[in-house]
Amino acid sequence: MTTYQRKTPIKNDCNIEKALLVISGKWKPAILSALLKQNLRLRDMQAGLPEATKRALTQQLKEMIEDGLITKKDFQQFPKKTEYSMTSLGKKLTVVFKELDHFGNLL
Repeated sequence: MTTYQRKTPIKNDCNIEKALLVISGKWKPAILSALLKQNLRLRDMQAGLPEATKRALTQQLKEMIEDGLITKKDFQQFPKKTEYSMTSLGKKLTVVFKELDHFGNLL
């Protein structure tokens, strides 16, 4: 099995482009919006986004973990339980998402 590689490398010369790159992706806005409200398991995200494949969700979750926006916690229990939550850096997106929601209402 090959390791997933980000298709678009993060550039360091433009902060806006860098910010948009880490929050853009087909499912990232929906995932981040949901995680800003509560911690979730992968199956909860799949239930909320039935058109998203498990593979696509896990790839985007992995990218957001690598970017420091979310964390993954594995519970030592059976059956296996894994939960995703926002990091302190990720929580700074609250204001951004509120403004995007406001802007979307204007359209």
